Amino acid sequence: MSFKSAPIFEIVRLIDLQPPGETGFCMLVDASSEPRLVRDLQEELAVQNAGSLGVIDVRDETVPALVEQLRKIQNAVVLMHGFDGWNEGTFASLDVNRSRLETGSFLVFSVDLETAGRFLDSAPNIRSFLGSNIFVAAPDPSAMGPEEIADRLAQLRRYYDLSDAEVIQRAANRDLPSEPHFIEWLILLGRSELAR
Repeated sequence: MSFKSAPIFEIVRLIDLQPPGETGFCMLVDASSEPRLVRDLQEELAVQNAGSLGVIDVRDETVPALVEQLRKIQNAVVLMHGFDGWNEGTFASLDVNRSRLETGSFLVFSVDLETAGRFLDSAPNIRSFLGSNIFVAAPDPSAMGPEEIADRLAQLRRYYDLSDAEVIQRAANRDLPSEPHFIEWLILLGRSELAR
């Protein structure tokens, strides 16, 4: 079984194209840690103004309890994870209740590769609603790695003869020029809230 790769920003773009109030479905096959995926999705949703993220761990949920949670949740996007503990009967039960999943939120089913196969085999109705919206989470090709960030910060420190602490302090005091390099510096330091 093979799926197309997509970075998180492309998945959020798909979410953003969903008409308001209409439920969307997406499966994200990701073997990485759940906290990183949740963080990346929250950050990208904020950047693209695509709404808030709700997260549900379905590991110990029954299908009726999950459906009830989804009906109460007010988030534009809901990421569900923990399906690896579900058996084929539970997936089939969710499939029978597919129409009850239509809550107006965009639903993201986060699964590992093995669970994706079991889920899709046991839930043909949900599979038809997913259609081509099944992706393998891929790294953002434009994202800088830790080494690249460290190199770029070193370049900025040398060029401006300032330390990271001085840049942060000047930004907090609103005494930092609004030049793109200083905005970049703050973002690389994880202090984008100080960028003006």
